[in-house]
Amino acid sequence: MNNVLIVGCGYTGLRLASVLLADGCRVTGTARSDVRVDAMRAAGVDVITGALDDEGTIARLLGTGADCVVYFAPPQADGPDPLVPLLDGMLDAPLRAFVYASATSVYGDRGGAWVDETTPIVIDGVADGVANAARIDAEASVLERAARGLPARICRISGIYGPGRTLRGPLASGRYALIENRDPWIGRVHVDDLVAGITAACRRGRDGAAYNIVDARPHRASEFANLAAELQALPRPAHISLAEARARYSPAELRRKTASKRVRCARLVDELGVELRYPSFEQGLRAAVAEDQARK
Repeated sequence: MNNVLIVGCGYTGLRLASVLLADGCRVTGTARSDVRVDAMRAAGVDVITGALDDEGTIARLLGTGADCVVYFAPPQADGPDPLVPLLDGMLDAPLRAFVYASATSVYGDRGGAWVDETTPIVIDGVADGVANAARIDAEASVLERAARGLPARICRISGIYGPGRTLRGPLASGRYALIENRDPWIGRVHVDDLVAGITAACRRGRDGAAYNIVDARPHRASEFANLAAELQALPRPAHISLAEARARYSPAELRRKTASKRVRCARLVDELGVELRYPSFEQGLRAAVAEDQARK
């Protein structure tokens, strides 16, 4: 791949762009904020601004001549998803890969059970308030176009952390809290391993396939938070009662915070050939904190 379009070039997208530029690719990215646009231009990324649901913006994206598209933009809260016209516009393009960045939230709450890419995603069980209905719909749109010949594949991503994303702010302010008797299983991935997974999906992914982009060690929510506090010399997060959590969070947010599942990454390793640099959060979080401290 020589010409890559990154739709939604935020935290992960800019990290991906840096790797691709170093490999000699031309990279175009979309962004809205001035800060993000400045960072992209400084890195050497060609920038497209404008609302994604605007026909003119879609036309500009289609006009980049990209041979690979990575779509990070989340589904629209209201109105039609701009993902659909972009997918349709790419059907006849000489495209090598279209990678849709989804989320492991499509699996819903599994009560701590293991899931992998063969696990049916929750479709008629969306009413549990945990499974991400918008992501499920977006995945269906991607797979429908893949069946029509678009070289599309899906990456289901877990909680992203890395430099600048180590829970420092929420822990320092006391906003981050753990709920008593609720310590769910969760998955995370260091941004550098995420970039490696996305790149491998572009180059070696199967059309119509899904890949979980997580590390190899699911963990309890408290494990990550407590290590983040220890490494950054911050107080451990407070524990609040379920009653207090109900008062603090909306019902939907509370269900998300207590959702529990363990996500396997075997396909990422065995099929895409990704060797995880940080197989567990213990290694990755230490590296992320060290990188932050080195920048001070």
